[in-house]
Amino acid sequence: MFTRSSSAEPKTLEPLKSNANAGLNMPQQQRPGASEAGARSVIGNDLKIIGQGLKIISQGTLQVDGEVEGDVGGSEEIIGAQGKVTGTGAAERVIVRGRISGVIRGVTVTLQSSSRVEGDIHHMSLAIEQGAEFDGRCRRPADAAELNLNMEPAPSSRSSQPPLPPGLRPVTSNG
Repeated sequence: MFTRSSSAEPKTLEPLKSNANAGLNMPQQQRPGASEAGARSVIGNDLKIIGQGLKIISQGTLQVDGEVEGDVGGSEEIIGAQGKVTGTGAAERVIVRGRISGVIRGVTVTLQSSSRVEGDIHHMSLAIEQGAEFDGRCRRPADAAELNLNMEPAPSSRSSQPPLPPGLRPVTSNG
């Protein structure tokens, strides 16, 4: 019934290439890099992120469906209908469907009908849909570079020295 072949080495099996087994022989998926088009980072509606001085920065699209107490940014920022941000939002394109309390900085800013914004908006282009709530000021700078989208502190005329604790004064050459 069974016979042995003359070859001592076993044959290697080749993977099947039929569509019926396509689900079993799928190539391993790679996580898309930030430079790829369509890269999206999502803060889900079950997350609440809180932090003093917190900054969440994405190289691609950042979608906030949960709650963030801190600054958020990316090339595109979407505050979902259930999303809530308390802090600064900075991106080339900002779309608000939920709530944001703080400053928005974006080349293009869109407040959709379900949005509620409390704070200033610095923009080059602003669209507000009917039904959106906005309490703050709008500012359109002369140049897009003034928007400070990289979320670094605004330049000031003060020195880069940290503030002194209360009760201490700086030492000067005059005493």
